Amino acid sequence: MNNFFKLNYNNYFIQKFSNNKKLRNFKNNLYWKDFKNFKDPDGKLRNLSIERKKKLIDLKNEIRFIKNKFKNRKCRIIDLGSGFGFFLSAFGKNWEKHGIELSDLASHDSKKWSQIHKIDLEKKITISDMKKLGKFDVVFSYHVIEHLKNPNQFILNARELLKDDGIFILGTPNFDSGCARLFKKKYRFFHDKTHITLFSENSLFRLLDDYGFKVFNVDYPYFETYHFNLNNLKKLFNKKQVSPPFYGNIMTFYTKKRSKKSLKEYLKYKTQRFKKLIKQI
Repeated sequence: MNNFFKLNYNNYFIQKFSNNKKLRNFKNNLYWKDFKNFKDPDGKLRNLSIERKKKLIDLKNEIRFIKNKFKNRKCRIIDLGSGFGFFLSAFGKNWEKHGIELSDLASHDSKKWSQIHKIDLEKKITISDMKKLGKFDVVFSYHVIEHLKNPNQFILNARELLKDDGIFILGTPNFDSGCARLFKKKYRFFHDKTHITLFSENSLFRLLDDYGFKVFNVDYPYFETYHFNLNNLKKLFNKKQVSPPFYGNIMTFYTKKRSKKSLKEYLKYKTQRFKKLIKQI
């Protein structure tokens, strides 16, 4: 059982590694090579490349929020780890759409929906890449950060790509969810051995907060998806099987980039709080 409350103040995640070669091979397509016969945690074989409709249903809340927030505007959006590009396909011609994806196999067909860039976001984004990309109204990333060895730099790059008044939306499994605590090693997101960086809601909030983002909402998409059904609810009572999809397993953070002024005010507030605390010790 992972105890995220044992993490030090400057540690935001629990990392686990294995000898699985897929872990660090997004660029040469090893991670994506079985996408037509992908075995999910329930043992079901799926062709991920034909699941656009499913993906758009799963991301219905996020897509609706973005469209309502920036309606009637010409906006720029980028998906970090865009895969097959299904998320970006939900946005129309009034959006300038970009994706960052290392895998040619995954991004092959997504070029019809967006401009694709091959950039390693675990390294500091270069000045030349920033000149090519520019700043974005929306930076989005879903089911990516848990695969990364260096998520801190990934978050810094996301901040660099975001306009001052932009929105950063980040989704990842919650490894301290109710199902994670109940099913332990049978928790469905432990099934994927490429999930090497594990977050809880609290630890991801601290990371985003410390790296200059203001979190204004956290959502747990479930009831609006096709996963919310009687069969999955019944599976909650059998801890011998892999845990079912359930509320709290996936968390979506909605954040804003703190301005320099906001950061200074926030630092001043923190400093004053610590001074008061030290006086009481």
